[in-house]
Amino acid sequence: MQKLMQFYNPIEASNIDQKHTVLYTFQYENAFAQVVSEMGGNVSGGNVMDTEFDCGFSVPVRHILTRKHVSFYDEEDKELSYREVGEIIFYYPDGDTFLMDIENCADFLVGIQIIDYMP
Repeated sequence: MQKLMQFYNPIEASNIDQKHTVLYTFQYENAFAQVVSEMGGNVSGGNVMDTEFDCGFSVPVRHILTRKHVSFYDEEDKELSYREVGEIIFYYPDGDTFLMDIENCADFLVGIQIIDYMP
């Protein structure tokens, strides 16, 4: 089970500098992928949980799940902290992989969870 956050009250601490870290879980057949994204600004709860994955969906490059489950749209600029997702890499239990364009992933979204919050 995913560790729960120690504190969450974005309404009381609402400000433009707050940051939410969101875990997206996708499933295709019996293959899974997990991607972490971050959202800042004056948002909370469900407003943080984007379910439309199209061009422009950017994720933190250095996160361990990003490195495992994301193929970036543009592989040239490796110095950025956030990069645009091109494809999601699904892993089958036997280790085989399957790639899916980010635009097609919404139909295979099985979970969204806010996993970290900084007021």
